[in-house]
Parts: sequence; structure tokens; C-alpha cells
Amino acid sequence: MPLDQKRFIALLVLAFAGLRAGNSQEQIFRQEYSGLTDTFVEVDSVFGTATRQGSLPFRITIRNNSGEDREWTVTFEEGNYGRMLSTKSVFQIPVENGSEVVREVSFPFAPAFLSSDYRNLSLSVDAPGLSPESPNSGPPGVQTNQSFPTLAISKPLARRSLAKLDELVRQENSANPTFAKPYETAHLPGSWLGYTGLDALLIDLPSWQSLSVIQRQALIAWVRLGGRADIYTDTNAPLFTLNLPGRRASPDTQKISLGEIRLLRWDGTELSDDIITGYRDLAERSRAFDQDFSTTWGLQKEFGIREFNPAIIFLLLVAFAILVAPINLFYLAGPGRRHRLFITTPLISIVTCLVIVVVILVIDGVGGRGIRVVIADLQPSPGEMRLYLSQEQISRTGVMINTGFKQDAEYDINPVNLPPGGFNPFSRNNRNSTNYEFSQGEFRGGLFQSRSEQAFSIRSVEATRARVELQYPDGSAGPPTLISNLSQSLSHLLYVDQTGEFWISPPGLIAPGARVTLEKAPGNHWPAWMKDPESSLSETLRRQVGALKGDRNRFFALPTASEEFALPTHPAIEWEKTLLILTGTPLPLNPPADAPARPAASSLDANE
Repeated sequence: MPLDQKRFIALLVLAFAGLRAGNSQEQIFRQEYSGLTDTFVEVDSVFGTATRQGSLPFRITIRNNSGEDREWTVTFEEGNYGRMLSTKSVFQIPVENGSEVVREVSFPFAPAFLSSDYRNLSLSVDAPGLSPESPNSGPPGVQTNQSFPTLAISKPLARRSLAKLDELVRQENSANPTFAKPYETAHLPGSWLGYTGLDALLIDLPSWQSLSVIQRQALIAWVRLGGRADIYTDTNAPLFTLNLPGRRASPDTQKISLGEIRLLRWDGTELSDDIITGYRDLAERSRAFDQDFSTTWGLQKEFGIREFNPAIIFLLLVAFAILVAPINLFYLAGPGRRHRLFITTPLISIVTCLVIVVVILVIDGVGGRGIRVVIADLQPSPGEMRLYLSQEQISRTGVMINTGFKQDAEYDINPVNLPPGGFNPFSRNNRNSTNYEFSQGEFRGGLFQSRSEQAFSIRSVEATRARVELQYPDGSAGPPTLISNLSQSLSHLLYVDQTGEFWISPPGLIAPGARVTLEKAPGNHWPAWMKDPESSLSETLRRQVGALKGDRNRFFALPTASEEFALPTHPAIEWEKTLLILTGTPLPLNPPADAPARPAASSLDANE
């Protein structure tokens, strides 16, 4: 075939792939019901059907013209093929007769180190009194990127670029099938949890400006917890015109708590091939779960590793062997009394089992113990009023009656890769399969197994009216006054003002509602009380907190009761220590008269 024909065919293939990429919301499941008109269940994916960690958003559409009100049960499952960890979610969706309901849900995937690059999502739907027309099924399996971050790209950016970028990524490594997953901006999730399966989101400026209030709040929340959003523009408009919260780290980069938003340029038609290089070096969250916690995690070093000691169980088994064989055979049921074996052997076995159970209870106890470290980021500005929580924890259990827990808050909860050990259920030499089920506030399955070690990275967002206010003396640039509206006292506080000067609270507690005039810190040095929680963090979170320390107009504080800020998990775990860094942006009541102009508090209530 002539070379020109080959090139023409290749261009047609790329153009066809580009058209398919434009159809960004993918229907992955449809179930109709025989004998009923216009009654069906559809499931659409927003960012595709698989990721390497975190959750992906899906849209469930149910139309009910069955003649009566019904409740549908939609079940998502992934990883039930001998994987170390599989996940499951069940959603109950009531639908009145003659109506249609669209429900946005998020489904969590196991971290890559507990699964594989190939993922297989399955779905099933059940409604009492209705029989499906076809067998329940799900989308085909999907190969996730092995060594390239998980990205999502808006439809205008993808239209003429995605097919080419996908091909270039595959040429570099065939184990990376896609550059990014396309999405329709109108279908972006209104919950921050739906973005946690991504390493970065790429969006064009008009699409960003078209976001609803709920979508904007969800995206900002995800970024504050460590996400990254890249806004592409074909104009020369500077970043500050977007009125984003946070600190401007460069002319085109805005640091927003633990994450960032970048403003990038494109010609409005086609993305440059060079952008692949920039995203190739992006830190992958799935890789952090695999590598950050195995050797250098400060919290795990403090907690220590407990190895399984088989000596006691071995001695009990030896004692059992002696009892059930020579003593039982020659003494308890000796010659002429062999019929007693039918009584003595079961009794010896039962007593030995009871002794083993008692020994385990005495040694390991019921429940467990653990330690945890929390980064609490308080953002009280109008339209936001959120507390962003990032928590890392490790625990060790004895006998657990219930291995799951209940919690109404939305959690992005991921197990992390601990060093191999006798109590680590996810050790490489342990091929047991575990299932996590997340359903309507219940976290069921083997999250807290008996006689095991568990470590999790957890993130959550809470609405709050708590705030820390700052007020400057009228007519002067003297030391600022702090007013704490928190529910508990603060033992220490450091405030970094707009110029980078450090201010500290005077000795003593800062009671709720009290006014405290801050004092100039003797040198811009970070206080010793921040050292322990910071050193206990994983490498990725420690690096993010280090960047957070470069912010201006931010406070860092130590409450008297750190455990009140921690995210609760299993009630049977006794937390021996809770390390905490409470930080946030104070709500300014007035600026000093001769201070540089301050940006207005960011509001997320309206489109820009």
C-alpha cells in the first residue's frame, strides 16, 4: 500500500476515535423489562469504568412506568476474581410510578497494589416483582494505565486531540492504553468523592466558567484535599481573574491547601504533544499508597511491628497431642474401657479449643488499639465553610466481633501497603481474598479483621460554622487580635500574615470566644509542637504540608483535644494517640491601615 494511503487511513482512524471521544458519557448498562412500556434502568459512567484507586462517579437513571411505586437495588462489584481486595456497593433507589429518577453515585476501587492493572466492573439490578429481560451484566473489563497518571479531559479539549495523545502514550508503553478519559462538563459530579479516582482533571476555560455552584464546590474540595485541576485557555487572561482561593505560587499556578489549580495555554483547537511530558511526571496517588507506607512512614515506626509468636499455640497443640493420644489412650480410655474414647476425645478437643480461645483473648484482647495523625484545614469563607480532613492511621486488633463500622459522612478510605508481617492481611505471601462493601453509611467487610494490622488513608469534608477571626487595631498596623470561634481551647497558635511575618499567641490557653492579641515571633521559625505530627505523615502528605507552610494569611494551631477533629472509624479501636495539625485561613474582620491590599475572601457561591 502506498505511503500516502497509509497516512490517509491513519488519519481516518484518528478522526473516528476522536468522534468517539466526543461522546464522553458512556452508557455501560441498560436493563429493560418485558411486558412494560418505557420502564428501564440505565447506568452511565462519567470518567470511564475503572481507576487505580479512589472512587469514580456514575449516573443511574431509572424510569418507572410499571403501574406502582418500586424500589430498585443497584449493585456494583469489582475484583471478584482471586484479587487480594474486591469492592462492592449497594444503592437503594425508590422511584414513584410514572416518574424518572437520576441518581449520582460514587463507587470505590481497590488500590492498585491490592488488585491488578486490568479491572472488571460488574453491575446487577433488582426490583421486587420485576424480572429482567436479559441477564444482568456489566461493562467489559478495562486495562488501566500501569505507569501513567489517571486523567480526565473535557470534551472541547478532547475533540481534536485525545486520539492522537492516546496513541502517543501507547507508543511509549503499551501498558498505558489512554492519555485521559473524556467527560461532558454538564455531567461532572456534585460530590468531591467522585473526583478521587483521578490524579488530575483537565478542563477548558469556558467549561470551567459553566460549572454549577455545586460542581465548583466539589472540585475545590477535591483540590483542597490534594487534587489538581488544569484550566486550559486560548486567551492571555491572568490567573487572578478567576478569583480562586489560596496562594498564587506562580503567575499561572494557584496553591489551594494541599492541591493546586494551574492555568495553561492552548491554541483553542488542538493540544500540543508536549503536554504528555508534563503529566508523565505527575505523582500518582495509587503509587503513593504502594510506596509511602512500607519503610519510611513515621507513624508506623512509632507504632511498631508485631510479629506472630507461634510458641504458645505450638505448646498447646503439643499438650493436646499428649492428652488425646497416650494419656487418653492408655489412661482415660485404657484397655477394657475403649468405649470411653467416644466421650473423652471430643471433650479433650473442646477443652483445648476453649483454652486456645481464652489464651488468644488474654494475649490479644477484644477490639484493638491504634494511633493516627490528622491534618484539619478550616476554610470559613462565605460559600465554603468547610473543614477538610486528611487522616492517616494504623491499628492492631485482637478478637473482633464486627469487622466493619457505620459512618454517615462521605469517606475516601484506602488501605495502604504496610511492610510484610504475620499480622498484615495484605502481605505478599498472603493470598487470602478480602472484600470491602460500602453501602449507605455502612463500611462492611474485612476492614478490621481479627488479629491483624490495618492502615488507612482517609479523607473527608465536613460543613462547619467554626472559624478563627483576625482583627487589626484601627488606624495602625500593630499586632493583630485573634478571636477563636472553635468549640475547644487552643494551647498554641502561629499566624503567618500577608507579608510572611510570624505571629504567635501568648502563653496560656485560648478559650472559645476569647480575644487574644498576638505577639511577634522571635524569628520566623516553625514551632516545635508541629514537629511530631509532621514527621508522622507519609511522604506525600508531608510534602503537601511542607508546601502548605509557604502560604500567607494562614494559621497553624494545636487544640487541647485533638481527637475531636479525628475521623471516627471502628468504635472498638482505642486510639492511644491522635496527632493533629489544625490549620486554615482566618476570617479577616478588618485589615491594618498601612498593610498591603488583601484579596477578598473567595466565594464559591457564584459562577465567575
